[in-house]
Amino acid sequence: MNKPNLPDELEPGKRDYSVRKELEVNGWGYVGLALSIGGEALIYFHQDWPITLRTVIALAPIVPALLWGRVFARWVRGMDELHRRMTVEVCLFATTATLFVFTALHPLVKFDVFEASGNRDSWLAWLMDWHSWLLTSWLLICFYMLGGMILRRRFK
Repeated sequence: MNKPNLPDELEPGKRDYSVRKELEVNGWGYVGLALSIGGEALIYFHQDWPITLRTVIALAPIVPALLWGRVFARWVRGMDELHRRMTVEVCLFATTATLFVFTALHPLVKFDVFEASGNRDSWLAWLMDWHSWLLTSWLLICFYMLGGMILRRRFK
């Protein structure tokens, strides 16, 4: 019988953390993130390229993202019932909280209460754009960690 998967296998700093398991589970996610970053940079600096090429570059991260979702779902299915429930709840919390932040930011940006990106000609503005991969990724990670702390306290 195989040992069940543990959430701590993917959390750096934990005793059970494994770089090998991290890459096995999240490898496709890292490929998708790299394609997203690279594609966004290419499109930003080469806006004169044909629309079909820019479309292919923009949609390229979808395939690794779907593959990551499949591998992650398989990893979660390999957990025991309590860890599976906690992981699903933490993922739901992180996704919902991130969606809520973007939903709340939209009217603030639209009505000039908060300026999202400042000077659009600056590479720093491109990097800090509120709808970029950087903010989305960090919000998901931060909310995932917060949700994990809340649920661990609840289940102790």
